[in-house]
Amino acid sequence: MATVGRWRRRGAADDASALDPEVLGALRATHLLLVPTTASVDDVSDLLRARVPLAGDLAKDGEVALGRHSRLTGPYILSMEDAVAAGVPLPWTVVYALEAPVEREDPPLAGVDDRDGFAHSFPGGLPWREEGRTLGLLVAMARRVGGAVRIGGPGGGPDRLVQPDPHRAVDHVVHSPFWVEPGTLLGVVTREVPTARLAAEGETWQGPAESAYTGALILSDLATEVVDPTGTLARHANSGQVDKQALGAPDPVDAYAVIAPLGPGGHHGAVEVLVHVADADEPAAHHEDWGSRPFVTYEVRWLCSEPDAFERERRVPDERYLAVRSRVAPVVVAVTRAVVEATSGIVTDEDGFWLDRYRL
Repeated sequence: MATVGRWRRRGAADDASALDPEVLGALRATHLLLVPTTASVDDVSDLLRARVPLAGDLAKDGEVALGRHSRLTGPYILSMEDAVAAGVPLPWTVVYALEAPVEREDPPLAGVDDRDGFAHSFPGGLPWREEGRTLGLLVAMARRVGGAVRIGGPGGGPDRLVQPDPHRAVDHVVHSPFWVEPGTLLGVVTREVPTARLAAEGETWQGPAESAYTGALILSDLATEVVDPTGTLARHANSGQVDKQALGAPDPVDAYAVIAPLGPGGHHGAVEVLVHVADADEPAAHHEDWGSRPFVTYEVRWLCSEPDAFERERRVPDERYLAVRSRVAPVVVAVTRAVVEATSGIVTDEDGFWLDRYRL
């Protein structure tokens, strides 16, 4: 793991003196997040807080912990001479350094491709565990701000610059403290895509498992207790009453989907809104006053057709896919806008970074 050293606040690029050769050598050896000059350190810090709520304040401290053995430091503002010495391609001059252990698995299979370009950039062995997680975070951040990731250290391929397509992130996620009934949400989505339909198929409950009647579930407990025939009969009678009430009650709905086919005959796939109880540790809702209680997640996804799904995961998709994506993306945005207004929630992109609900 390359150690860049304690972060030092730098002035603007036009009045910054050259960095120490030792620091430049460390920057050359480690992975770097390259951002445009329009992306401030506060912007980068906000992205980190959305994914790593307890990481700290990059804008204040100049470094944040991303994991047990990894941290991000910066920004380092480079002169042209600094950039050449650090192995940073022009026109990038604002960089953040990832300090993480080098952890690699087996090389990718021949011909394998991936949307983030790791198979192309790490032919000798793909990064995994902490290095893989933090590099994935850097690529997602670069995608959001229109930046890039410069691969450093050993094991990198000839293409050491990962420059993700900022338009690739089509999907959105809405988190809300409010549950919207299936019929109501269907009406919301139908206003944007008239082909929408409800998909809420569930499983019919067949009653308790056979082991509940044989006593196998409580056999270990009864082994050390005195069996009371009268009490046993009462418990069975009470259980039977509970079963009858459960079978006679309305079917509970704790997850459902609204699906809206796109294009003639659904040729362009569909917009799918998946509704379910949120993960308890969802980082994007960590700072909300309702984030510590059960809340609801509405995933607005583009469900691709089979050829598009294949192209979607390629590093360089073909032109046909890009044309379909350009037509689908505004529809996904329109549905997301309708969902977030109906739920009074917060919205993130598919990488988990916050979005302004009024600027979708």
